[in-house]
Amino acid sequence: MLVVPIISLQIDDDLLNRFNKIKNKIGYSSKSKALRDCIVEFIGNYEKFQELKGIRIMTINLIYSLETGIINLTMEVYEKFRSLIKTTIDWRIADKKIEILLVIGEAEKIRDFYNELSRIKDVTCSIQELIIE
Repeated sequence: MLVVPIISLQIDDDLLNRFNKIKNKIGYSSKSKALRDCIVEFIGNYEKFQELKGIRIMTINLIYSLETGIINLTMEVYEKFRSLIKTTIDWRIADKKIEILLVIGEAEKIRDFYNELSRIKDVTCSIQELIIE
């Protein structure tokens, strides 16, 4: 008999309500099935990102507090990878800074850049490849 491990997850009520709303709208019969599919997609996205090779054009999106410490940390990482950054767009909304970076370079260096930004506490990052045909 196949033994399937059970995992426990704690989330706040707002996130659970939003998850349930979408789960039901899409038509999942159970939370477990929806979460399994999310985990598979999460892993697939990570593996796809890790396998990228060659020169790539990507955007890195960041959201963080306007605290001096966080800004200084992001600027240190930007300086380290400045050869990748082609342009930056930023907005300030309330006490948050939103940035979009256009980066071009070797996939491995872009991955390193993104990973360093992702490790900064209280910085939310996402990355998207731009495909030009």
